[in-house]
Amino acid sequence: MNLSIIIVSYNVKYFLAMCLCSVRNASRNLNCEIFVVDNNSSDGSCEMIKSDFPEVKLISNRENRGFSTANNQAIKKAGGKYILLLNPDTILGEDTLSKCIRFMDEHPDAGAAGVMMINGDGTYLPESKRAIPLPETAFWKISGLYRLFPASPRINRYYLGHLDNGDVNQIEVISGAFMFIRGKAVSETGLLDEDYFMYGEDIDYSYRLLGKGYKNYYFPDARIIHFKGESTKREEMDFVNHFYNAMLIFVRKHFSSRTLRIMILPVSAAIRLRAAASVIRRCFRKMLNPFCRKINRTIASGRSSSQKGIKTAVISGAEMLEKINELLALTGDKADVFINTDKALADNSGGNQEIIQSNQEIICRTAQYINNENIRQVIFASGQITFSGIIACMQLLSHHRIRFRIASADGKYLLGSGSVISPDE
Repeated sequence: MNLSIIIVSYNVKYFLAMCLCSVRNASRNLNCEIFVVDNNSSDGSCEMIKSDFPEVKLISNRENRGFSTANNQAIKKAGGKYILLLNPDTILGEDTLSKCIRFMDEHPDAGAAGVMMINGDGTYLPESKRAIPLPETAFWKISGLYRLFPASPRINRYYLGHLDNGDVNQIEVISGAFMFIRGKAVSETGLLDEDYFMYGEDIDYSYRLLGKGYKNYYFPDARIIHFKGESTKREEMDFVNHFYNAMLIFVRKHFSSRTLRIMILPVSAAIRLRAAASVIRRCFRKMLNPFCRKINRTIASGRSSSQKGIKTAVISGAEMLEKINELLALTGDKADVFINTDKALADNSGGNQEIIQSNQEIICRTAQYINNENIRQVIFASGQITFSGIIACMQLLSHHRIRFRIASADGKYLLGSGSVISPDE
């Protein structure tokens, strides 16, 4: 067995379904097994897996056992040379897994590798490469002040802002959203620490891998979409507090009590700064909301009835367009521009030169429509353009600040950052 893929899921049925579709495409011709550990979802996730993905080895828990414990359940059963811990709110390119296997084969010193992650708006996710959050690093991170100096090797050390996003580099922390681990390293390092319920387990495990003499790598040639936060649905201050508590567990476990005392003061100060900034933002929003609503009403009243929705471009075949329009109608939108892929794409393998050229053509044509037609939303039909093509399009069009959504191959739902459009929702 070459690869064991482990996904822990909780009430994200539609995101999980599309993730599994991308995993299925990416694992063709690979000797691998797929585990889903469901933490007592109530949204029909388990039924969906049984009916649509019979190849998946489902572990169904009767309670939410947290990220670490659930992963460990599958790790104990995994037989792969490599083990991938994967979030359900991710989408892989068709070549993501094969590239990672090749990279790990070529780097026997690697304990784990992470990939370039992009958000649902196509922008780079800084969580793709990180450092161990020791006291000063944790202060800059939790306070949010690192955003003022994004390229500083000291102030933005947590996100390693001084390292080029496009270069392979040795890093300290691999994201738990996509952690590609050598099976031998897992045998030597052990299971994930179950003291961490939701945050911090990836930091802990990355640190333990380094302690065993392995190296952790950032490998940006492989790319994925991570709809950040869908699997956790976090509020800002909730996240800060969870992160703080996770860091206390981490420092207590790996460092002296003196280091813990040193850390508490700056991190507590950072939390107060972050909380104060959050309160100020909320006050400004409360003050500005009435004015914003008035402006929006004025703008809306000036539109014709045919212009009330968001101007949308749909990239699909003709048959899928009808299904996508039915979904868009649920939100008052429609396809204003149709980019037909019927003649452009021959299959879904991701390795065909015709498909690569078609992706470039789609990017160019979509960019023209965005500029000339004021398109603010782009819908991709996942069955008719490869996931690798979707990722490339989103990255190259991200500077336009538009909304991206992806239609399922059967046309039953649309996914985007923070949203699902389906007749059942």
